[in-house]
Amino acid sequence: MLGAVVHENRLQVKELPSPMRSPSQALVRTIASSINQGEVRGIRSAPHWQISSGEVWVPGWDFAGVVEDAAEDGSGPPKGARVAGWVRQGAWAEYVSAATDQIVELPANVQFREAATLPIAGLTAWHALRVGGLAAGKRVLVLGANGGVGRFALQIARAAAAHTVGVVTSESKRASISDLADEIAVGLPVEGAYDIILECVGGETLAKCFGLVAPYGSIVSYGNASGEQTCFDPGAAFRKPCLRLQSFALYDELDRRPSRNEGLADLVDLLSQGQLRTDIVLEVGLADVQQACDALMERRVDGKAVLAIGADQKM
Repeated sequence: MLGAVVHENRLQVKELPSPMRSPSQALVRTIASSINQGEVRGIRSAPHWQISSGEVWVPGWDFAGVVEDAAEDGSGPPKGARVAGWVRQGAWAEYVSAATDQIVELPANVQFREAATLPIAGLTAWHALRVGGLAAGKRVLVLGANGGVGRFALQIARAAAAHTVGVVTSESKRASISDLADEIAVGLPVEGAYDIILECVGGETLAKCFGLVAPYGSIVSYGNASGEQTCFDPGAAFRKPCLRLQSFALYDELDRRPSRNEGLADLVDLLSQGQLRTDIVLEVGLADVQQACDALMERRVDGKAVLAIGADQKM
């Protein structure tokens, strides 16, 4: 099979052996994957990730495709099923092996290319909102609203009948997501009382969120894009009854759940019902995956990037 392999912080497409799998894993013929900022940053720091200099590393978290061989233990979808799921690495290849509790079946009206954008970005948004206490009528503030997680978070919160406010850094970024939320703000609001704040910037921005969260509200921090330390006055927190600051890491959250695909079926349902928009703006084949990664790092992709790996008439 062909796959994208990291070599000296760049990607090369090479012939690879089929992935090994355990009895509880299905072998999936990959039709589409997505390209996420976190994956690209990992590629650029590959020597720190690789266990040894000779290790072959195939990136890729998200995938959608067709089950080639069902799991030997009888769990999960049967051979021929249309599925989407996630792995910690290996999705940027023609075949991927995945635990059956990390995949879900797709309805006929959901395209592979759209389903491939859901797992990691969508699950981050879905679980982070629930950690924050998502419910109808809640006021939800989403920072980085034009990013992959932010776009999904606004739509998931809106589908739950919450009041949604997205934060972007420029007017041009506001235009691309103006219909995804009740309000889109350029720059952090100077006042407000939000029940849930999804925060991914860190530094001074995170500190300012203490003045925006409502009593009994939650700040869910799922990233630190600024790379800065956060300093804040503890008194500001004490003045808000039962304020909660929650750090969030998706894999840790999934590992503590009864099923590691919890939420993925809900995301697929929202997509199937037309309540979730994927905003795919870039689609490339394996041969052009490095150029797509460069475009993401250079902030030239205002939406989701998809890697088309296998041909299928129902893409």
